[in-house]
Amino acid sequence: MPWIKQIRIQGFKTYGSKTTTITLDKGFTVLTGPNGSGKTNIVDAILFVLGELSARRLRSDGFAKLIYQGDPGKGVEKARAAKVVIQFDNSDNRLPVDTNTVTISRDVNRNGQSVYRINGRRAARSHVMDVLSMAGISPTGHNVIMQGMVTRMTEISPHERRKVLEDLIGIGQYDAEKAEAEEKLRDADISIRTAMGRVDEVQRRVDDLERERNELLHYNFIQSEVKQFEAIKLSHEILENESKIKDFSSKVEEIGEKVEKLRQSRERFRTHRHEIED
Repeated sequence: MPWIKQIRIQGFKTYGSKTTTITLDKGFTVLTGPNGSGKTNIVDAILFVLGELSARRLRSDGFAKLIYQGDPGKGVEKARAAKVVIQFDNSDNRLPVDTNTVTISRDVNRNGQSVYRINGRRAARSHVMDVLSMAGISPTGHNVIMQGMVTRMTEISPHERRKVLEDLIGIGQYDAEKAEAEEKLRDADISIRTAMGRVDEVQRRVDDLERERNELLHYNFIQSEVKQFEAIKLSHEILENESKIKDFSSKVEEIGEKVEKLRQSRERFRTHRHEIED
């Protein structure tokens, strides 16, 4: 099980801009001091690094209020940001990081925005939570026992006590991950059904377009056939008309020849008449 080797606090709550380093040994460690010396703030600092999202649980009105406010009477200025670094011993490799010592830090600026780092490299809170959860560490679990928790353990019901034990041995984390995975599966199933409905709608539209396309192709084919037959018909009519024209032309020639012969006959008769008249 990983254990905390060192805690470095800077600008967090009652700890000023200078870095305060607390070195711990493996096993049972006790922090003692008078009231107001900042013992509880060390617990808050640990919860802060572990990813606590409730400023109220850290006994603050907001994350920006976690930053050291200074001492105007002594001329001590406010800190620009709060930073807490926890160094874990990872000799048993429970944390999925390829180092024997794992450093996790969290900064918060005056806007209340946090930045997490693992071994100095910036990381998303979700990734930090995943890394810690592999060792059963959680800000909402029982890694940190608050005041009154031991007394409360004797008063809670067997069902609640079992849940606490499941959280301690890591079953609760897996149940939470299972519930989250099931929720994601339900969301994915809804998304798949929605997508399938859209696919069916698109398929119906595609079928309609395919039918319209086939009808258009059939119409164009019929129109092409009609034009082809009309062309054949016109060609046949042209040939027939040309044949009729030839017949008419030959008849016109024959009639012309007859007219010419009649004209010649008329001229002979006229000449003959004149001769008779003379």
